[in-house]
Amino acid sequence: MKDMVAMSLALARRLKRDGIVPRRDIIFAFLADEEAGGHFGAQWLVENRPELFEGATEAISEVGGFSVTVKDGVRAYLIETAEKGIAWMTLRARGRAGHGSMVHDDNAVTKLTQAVTRLGTHRFPIVLTDSVREFLHGIGELTGFTVDEDDLEGSVAKLGNIARMIGATLRDTANPTMLKAGYKANVIPSVAEATVDCRVLPGRQEAFERELDEILGPDIEREWTGLPAVETTFDGALVDHMTSSIIAEDPGAKTLPYMLSGGTDAKSFAQLGIRCFGYAPLQLPADLDFSALFHGVDERVPVDALKFGTRVLDRFLRNC
Repeated sequence: MKDMVAMSLALARRLKRDGIVPRRDIIFAFLADEEAGGHFGAQWLVENRPELFEGATEAISEVGGFSVTVKDGVRAYLIETAEKGIAWMTLRARGRAGHGSMVHDDNAVTKLTQAVTRLGTHRFPIVLTDSVREFLHGIGELTGFTVDEDDLEGSVAKLGNIARMIGATLRDTANPTMLKAGYKANVIPSVAEATVDCRVLPGRQEAFERELDEILGPDIEREWTGLPAVETTFDGALVDHMTSSIIAEDPGAKTLPYMLSGGTDAKSFAQLGIRCFGYAPLQLPADLDFSALFHGVDERVPVDALKFGTRVLDRFLRNC
Protein backbone atom coordinates (compact mmCIF):
# COMPACT_ATOMS: atom_id res chain seq x y z
CA MET A 1 0.00 0.00 0.00
CA LYS A 2 1.09 3.54 -0.66
CA ASP A 3 1.48 4.38 3.03
CA MET A 4 4.24 1.77 3.42
CA VAL A 5 5.93 2.99 0.24
CA ALA A 6 5.93 6.58 1.50
CA MET A 7 7.31 5.66 4.92
CA SER A 8 9.98 3.38 3.46
CA LEU A 9 11.14 5.99 0.96
CA ALA A 10 11.37 8.62 3.70
CA LEU A 11 13.43 6.31 5.89
CA ALA A 12 15.72 5.11 3.10
CA ARG A 13 16.48 8.75 2.30
CA ARG A 14 17.08 9.59 5.96
CA LEU A 15 19.42 6.65 6.53
CA LYS A 16 21.44 7.59 3.46
CA ARG A 17 21.42 11.34 4.08
CA ASP A 18 22.43 11.06 7.74
CA GLY A 19 25.03 8.35 7.16
CA ILE A 20 23.32 5.96 9.56
CA VAL A 21 24.53 2.36 9.44
CA PRO A 22 21.82 0.01 10.78
CA ARG A 23 22.72 -3.04 12.86
CA ARG A 24 21.66 -5.32 10.00
CA ASP A 25 21.73 -5.05 6.24
CA ILE A 26 18.41 -3.72 4.95
CA ILE A 27 17.10 -4.50 1.46
CA PHE A 28 14.47 -2.07 0.18
CA ALA A 29 12.35 -3.59 -2.60
CA PHE A 30 9.76 -1.46 -4.39
CA LEU A 31 7.73 -3.69 -6.69
CA ALA A 32 5.14 -2.75 -9.27
CA ASP A 33 2.59 -5.52 -9.62
CA GLU A 34 1.62 -6.98 -6.26
CA GLU A 35 -2.03 -6.22 -7.06
CA ALA A 36 -1.73 -8.43 -10.16
CA GLY A 37 -0.14 -11.37 -8.36
CA GLY A 38 3.50 -10.26 -8.43
CA HIS A 39 4.35 -12.30 -11.52
CA PHE A 40 6.67 -9.63 -12.90
CA GLY A 41 7.78 -8.30 -9.52
CA ALA A 42 8.34 -10.36 -6.38
CA GLN A 43 7.69 -13.74 -7.96
CA TRP A 44 9.97 -12.96 -10.91
CA LEU A 45 12.76 -11.89 -8.54
CA VAL A 46 12.36 -15.02 -6.43
CA GLU A 47 12.55 -17.27 -9.49
CA ASN A 48 15.21 -15.39 -11.47
CA ARG A 49 17.26 -13.24 -9.06
CA PRO A 50 17.19 -14.95 -5.67
CA GLU A 51 20.80 -13.92 -5.05
CA LEU A 52 19.56 -10.36 -4.45
CA PHE A 53 18.08 -11.62 -1.18
CA GLU A 54 20.94 -13.86 -0.09
CA GLY A 55 21.24 -13.81 3.69
CA ALA A 56 17.83 -12.22 4.21
CA THR A 57 15.98 -14.10 6.93
CA GLU A 58 13.03 -11.81 7.66
CA ALA A 59 10.92 -9.26 5.83
CA ILE A 60 8.25 -6.70 6.63
CA SER A 61 5.61 -5.37 4.30
CA GLU A 62 2.14 -3.82 4.21
CA VAL A 63 -1.16 -4.40 6.02
CA GLY A 64 0.03 -4.90 9.57
CA GLY A 65 1.03 -2.85 12.58
CA PHE A 66 -2.12 -0.72 12.44
CA SER A 67 -4.01 0.07 15.61
CA VAL A 68 -7.42 -1.03 16.80
CA THR A 69 -8.78 0.77 19.86
CA VAL A 70 -10.15 -1.69 22.39
CA LYS A 71 -11.34 -1.51 26.00
CA ASP A 72 -10.61 1.68 28.00
CA GLY A 73 -8.85 3.34 25.08
CA VAL A 74 -6.03 0.79 24.92
CA ARG A 75 -4.74 0.30 21.38
CA ALA A 76 -3.89 -3.14 20.03
CA TYR A 77 -1.58 -3.14 17.01
CA LEU A 78 -2.23 -6.07 14.69
CA ILE A 79 0.90 -7.57 13.15
CA GLU A 80 0.30 -9.85 10.20
CA THR A 81 1.76 -13.33 10.65
CA ALA A 82 -0.33 -15.18 8.06
CA GLU A 83 -2.09 -14.70 4.73
CA LYS A 84 -4.74 -16.72 2.99
CA GLY A 85 -3.61 -18.18 -0.31
CA ILE A 86 -4.68 -16.56 -3.57
CA ALA A 87 -6.27 -18.77 -6.20
CA TRP A 88 -7.68 -16.78 -9.11
CA MET A 89 -9.73 -19.27 -11.03
CA THR A 90 -11.27 -19.34 -14.50
CA LEU A 91 -14.35 -21.55 -14.85
CA ARG A 92 -15.37 -22.67 -18.33
CA ALA A 93 -18.53 -24.38 -19.55
CA ARG A 94 -19.01 -25.70 -23.06
CA GLY A 95 -22.20 -26.35 -24.97
CA ARG A 96 -23.68 -26.39 -28.43
CA ALA A 97 -23.88 -23.10 -30.30
CA GLY A 98 -27.22 -22.21 -31.83
CA HIS A 99 -29.90 -19.65 -32.55
CA GLY A 100 -31.38 -17.88 -29.56
CA SER A 101 -34.94 -18.43 -30.76
CA MET A 102 -34.74 -22.22 -30.55
CA VAL A 103 -35.40 -24.66 -27.72
CA HIS A 104 -31.89 -25.50 -26.56
CA ASP A 105 -30.85 -28.11 -24.00
CA ASP A 106 -27.05 -27.71 -24.17
CA ASN A 107 -26.48 -24.07 -23.23
CA ALA A 108 -23.00 -23.18 -21.96
CA VAL A 109 -24.26 -20.02 -20.26
CA THR A 110 -26.89 -21.94 -18.31
CA LYS A 111 -24.38 -24.57 -17.19
CA LEU A 112 -21.93 -21.90 -16.08
CA THR A 113 -24.38 -19.70 -14.21
CA GLN A 114 -25.80 -22.67 -12.32
CA ALA A 115 -22.30 -23.69 -11.23
CA VAL A 116 -21.36 -20.11 -10.31
CA THR A 117 -24.53 -19.79 -8.22
CA ARG A 118 -23.75 -23.02 -6.35
CA LEU A 119 -20.22 -21.84 -5.66
CA GLY A 120 -21.11 -18.26 -4.78
CA THR A 121 -23.70 -19.32 -2.21
CA HIS A 122 -21.63 -22.13 -0.70
CA ARG A 123 -20.10 -21.68 2.76
CA PHE A 124 -16.83 -23.51 3.29
CA PRO A 125 -16.20 -24.98 6.76
CA ILE A 126 -14.83 -22.86 9.58
CA VAL A 127 -11.21 -23.72 10.41
CA LEU A 128 -9.42 -22.07 13.34
CA THR A 129 -5.78 -21.55 12.35
CA ASP A 130 -2.95 -20.88 14.80
CA SER A 131 -2.73 -17.16 13.97
CA VAL A 132 -6.46 -16.57 14.33
CA ARG A 133 -6.64 -18.59 17.54
CA GLU A 134 -3.79 -16.55 19.05
CA PHE A 135 -5.44 -13.31 17.95
CA LEU A 136 -8.78 -14.24 19.51
CA HIS A 137 -7.09 -15.31 22.73
CA GLY A 138 -5.14 -12.03 22.87
CA ILE A 139 -8.12 -9.80 22.13
CA GLY A 140 -10.05 -11.71 24.77
CA GLU A 141 -7.41 -10.98 27.40
CA LEU A 142 -7.46 -7.27 26.52
CA THR A 143 -11.22 -6.81 26.47
CA GLY A 144 -12.81 -9.60 28.46
CA PHE A 145 -14.21 -10.78 25.14
CA THR A 146 -15.35 -14.42 25.34
CA VAL A 147 -14.84 -16.63 22.30
CA ASP A 148 -17.47 -19.30 21.80
CA GLU A 149 -15.77 -21.91 19.61
CA ASP A 150 -19.19 -23.37 18.82
CA ASP A 151 -20.22 -20.00 17.35
CA LEU A 152 -17.03 -18.39 16.09
CA GLU A 153 -18.80 -16.22 13.54
CA GLY A 154 -21.18 -14.91 16.18
CA SER A 155 -18.25 -14.16 18.48
CA VAL A 156 -16.24 -12.39 15.80
CA ALA A 157 -19.29 -10.32 14.79
CA LYS A 158 -18.95 -8.51 18.13
CA LEU A 159 -15.49 -7.14 17.26
CA GLY A 160 -16.72 -3.86 15.80
CA ASN A 161 -14.76 -2.34 12.91
CA ILE A 162 -12.48 -5.36 12.51
CA ALA A 163 -15.26 -7.97 12.53
CA ARG A 164 -15.49 -8.23 8.75
CA MET A 165 -11.71 -8.48 8.32
CA ILE A 166 -11.28 -11.15 11.00
CA GLY A 167 -14.42 -12.97 9.90
CA ALA A 168 -12.91 -13.50 6.45
CA THR A 169 -10.07 -15.48 8.03
CA LEU A 170 -12.32 -18.13 9.56
CA ARG A 171 -13.04 -19.99 6.32
CA ASP A 172 -12.06 -20.29 2.67
CA THR A 173 -13.93 -17.99 0.31
CA ALA A 174 -14.78 -18.13 -3.39
CA ASN A 175 -16.35 -14.99 -4.84
CA PRO A 176 -17.35 -14.78 -8.53
CA THR A 177 -16.12 -11.46 -9.93
CA MET A 178 -16.36 -11.59 -13.75
CA LEU A 179 -18.53 -13.25 -16.41
CA LYS A 180 -17.80 -13.61 -20.12
CA ALA A 181 -19.97 -15.22 -22.80
CA GLY A 182 -21.42 -14.59 -26.22
CA TYR A 183 -21.12 -11.82 -28.76
CA LYS A 184 -24.69 -11.27 -30.01
CA ALA A 185 -28.15 -11.25 -28.41
CA ASN A 186 -29.62 -13.96 -30.64
CA VAL A 187 -26.64 -16.33 -30.71
CA ILE A 188 -26.21 -19.02 -28.05
CA PRO A 189 -22.44 -19.28 -27.49
CA SER A 190 -20.54 -22.54 -27.34
CA VAL A 191 -18.34 -21.36 -24.44
CA ALA A 192 -18.99 -19.33 -21.29
CA GLU A 193 -16.41 -18.29 -18.69
CA ALA A 194 -16.38 -16.91 -15.17
CA THR A 195 -13.58 -15.57 -13.00
CA VAL A 196 -13.63 -16.43 -9.30
CA ASP A 197 -11.45 -14.92 -6.58
CA CYS A 198 -10.64 -17.75 -4.16
CA ARG A 199 -8.82 -17.24 -0.87
CA VAL A 200 -7.67 -20.37 0.94
CA LEU A 201 -6.60 -20.82 4.55
CA PRO A 202 -3.15 -22.23 5.39
CA GLY A 203 -3.20 -26.02 5.15
CA ARG A 204 -6.54 -26.13 3.31
CA GLN A 205 -5.56 -26.15 -0.38
CA GLU A 206 -6.13 -29.87 -1.09
CA ALA A 207 -9.38 -30.03 0.86
CA PHE A 208 -10.56 -26.82 -0.80
CA GLU A 209 -9.96 -28.22 -4.28
CA ARG A 210 -11.82 -31.45 -3.47
CA GLU A 211 -14.78 -29.50 -2.14
CA LEU A 212 -14.67 -27.21 -5.15
CA ASP A 213 -14.86 -30.12 -7.60
CA GLU A 214 -17.90 -31.50 -5.78
CA ILE A 215 -19.66 -28.13 -6.01
CA LEU A 216 -18.86 -27.46 -9.66
CA GLY A 217 -19.53 -30.92 -11.05
CA PRO A 218 -18.00 -32.69 -14.06
CA ASP A 219 -19.22 -30.28 -16.76
CA ILE A 220 -17.15 -27.31 -15.58
CA GLU A 221 -13.48 -26.88 -16.51
CA ARG A 222 -11.24 -24.85 -14.21
CA GLU A 223 -7.83 -23.21 -14.47
CA TRP A 224 -5.79 -21.74 -11.63
CA THR A 225 -3.30 -18.98 -11.16
CA GLY A 226 -2.18 -18.02 -7.70
CA LEU A 227 0.15 -18.40 -4.75
CA PRO A 228 -0.16 -20.53 -1.60
CA ALA A 229 -1.05 -19.36 1.89
CA VAL A 230 1.76 -18.44 4.28
CA GLU A 231 1.97 -18.46 8.06
CA THR A 232 4.73 -17.85 10.59
CA THR A 233 4.85 -17.74 14.37
CA PHE A 234 4.52 -14.63 16.51
CA ASP A 235 7.82 -14.88 18.33
CA GLY A 236 11.53 -14.13 18.09
CA ALA A 237 13.78 -11.10 18.32
CA LEU A 238 12.24 -9.32 15.33
CA VAL A 239 8.75 -9.52 16.85
CA ASP A 240 10.17 -8.19 20.13
CA HIS A 241 11.64 -5.20 18.26
CA MET A 242 8.35 -4.59 16.45
CA THR A 243 6.55 -4.49 19.77
CA SER A 244 9.08 -2.33 21.60
CA SER A 245 9.22 0.16 18.72
CA ILE A 246 5.46 0.65 18.90
CA ILE A 247 5.37 0.88 22.69
CA ALA A 248 8.11 3.53 22.63
CA GLU A 249 5.67 5.76 20.70
CA ASP A 250 2.45 4.52 22.35
CA PRO A 251 3.07 3.42 25.96
CA GLY A 252 0.50 0.91 27.11
CA ALA A 253 -0.10 -0.44 23.62
CA LYS A 254 -0.33 -4.16 22.94
CA THR A 255 0.61 -6.16 19.84
CA LEU A 256 -1.29 -9.16 18.51
CA PRO A 257 -0.81 -11.48 15.53
CA TYR A 258 -3.50 -11.74 12.90
CA MET A 259 -4.17 -13.27 9.49
CA LEU A 260 -4.71 -11.15 6.37
CA SER A 261 -7.56 -12.37 4.19
CA GLY A 262 -5.92 -10.80 1.12
CA GLY A 263 -2.36 -11.09 -0.09
CA THR A 264 1.00 -9.37 -0.34
CA ASP A 265 4.40 -10.14 -1.85
CA ALA A 266 5.10 -12.20 1.28
CA LYS A 267 3.72 -15.21 -0.60
CA SER A 268 6.65 -15.00 -3.00
CA PHE A 269 9.43 -14.15 -0.56
CA ALA A 270 8.39 -16.95 1.78
CA GLN A 271 9.51 -19.35 -0.95
CA LEU A 272 13.09 -18.27 -0.18
CA GLY A 273 12.67 -19.28 3.47
CA ILE A 274 12.18 -15.67 4.57
CA ARG A 275 9.85 -15.12 7.54
CA CYS A 276 7.40 -12.45 6.44
CA PHE A 277 5.36 -10.07 8.57
CA GLY A 278 2.89 -7.31 7.85
CA TYR A 279 4.31 -4.30 9.70
CA ALA A 280 3.42 -0.87 8.35
CA PRO A 281 2.63 0.86 11.66
CA LEU A 282 -0.30 3.29 11.77
CA GLN A 283 -1.96 4.80 14.82
CA LEU A 284 -5.55 5.14 13.64
CA PRO A 285 -8.56 7.00 15.06
CA ALA A 286 -10.76 4.76 17.18
CA ASP A 287 -13.77 5.19 14.89
CA LEU A 288 -11.96 4.59 11.58
CA ASP A 289 -13.04 1.44 9.71
CA PHE A 290 -9.61 0.88 8.17
CA SER A 291 -10.33 -2.26 6.18
CA ALA A 292 -13.41 -0.65 4.58
CA LEU A 293 -11.08 1.84 2.88
CA PHE A 294 -9.04 -0.84 1.06
CA HIS A 295 -9.52 -0.37 -2.70
CA GLY A 296 -12.23 2.18 -1.94
CA VAL A 297 -13.11 5.30 -3.90
CA ASP A 298 -11.33 7.46 -1.32
CA GLU A 299 -8.63 5.10 -0.04
CA ARG A 300 -6.61 7.04 2.51
CA VAL A 301 -5.00 7.16 5.96
CA PRO A 302 -4.61 10.18 8.27
CA VAL A 303 -1.38 12.16 7.90
CA ASP A 304 -0.74 11.87 11.64
CA ALA A 305 -0.91 8.08 11.29
CA LEU A 306 1.84 8.22 8.66
CA LYS A 307 4.01 10.42 10.87
CA PHE A 308 3.55 7.97 13.74
CA GLY A 309 4.39 5.03 11.52
CA THR A 310 7.51 6.69 10.18
CA ARG A 311 8.80 7.27 13.71
CA VAL A 312 8.08 3.65 14.66
CA LEU A 313 9.76 2.25 11.55
CA ASP A 314 12.75 4.53 12.05
CA ARG A 315 13.29 3.17 15.55
CA PHE A 316 12.68 -0.39 14.36
CA LEU A 317 15.12 -0.27 11.42
CA ARG A 318 17.87 1.30 13.52
CA ASN A 319 17.64 -1.34 16.24
CA CYS A 320 16.20 -4.59 14.87
